[in-house]
Amino acid sequence: MKNFFKQFFLIDDTPHNIAAGAALGVFLGIAPGAGVAASVVLASFFRINRLAAIAGAIATNTWTLIFALPLAAAVGGFMVGGDKTSLIAQFDQIQNCGLKFLCTKEILYNIVLPLTLGFVVVSGAIALFCYILTFSLIKMHRKTVVA
Repeated sequence: MKNFFKQFFLIDDTPHNIAAGAALGVFLGIAPGAGVAASVVLASFFRINRLAAIAGAIATNTWTLIFALPLAAAVGGFMVGGDKTSLIAQFDQIQNCGLKFLCTKEILYNIVLPLTLGFVVVSGAIALFCYILTFSLIKMHRKTVVA
């Protein structure tokens, strides 16, 4: 883990590009259905550091869903006036129901919309924190190396 974080200080790019890449990777790593490939494509599109985006996506991909789903359900449920517990229970029930059932108006508005809103807010907040932390650490590290 120590070597993983050390690599951020060795990337030859601006602190903003590195921190933005890491934040983008973290955002897409937390959000279900996105990940490393989306991080590379979007980092290239926004001209930010792809290596940092890949590292952020790998560091948060899949395993963070355990923590992010309840939080996203709570935030999304709050935003649309729903209940976190019932939202997670409904999500668990519909996972194997088939595409035709998943595209119904009830499922889209009662489950998909709140979870999507929740994941965007939760992933965005965590990515913003990641950007600020990474940017600050890189700036501090480079200041001490130069001095």
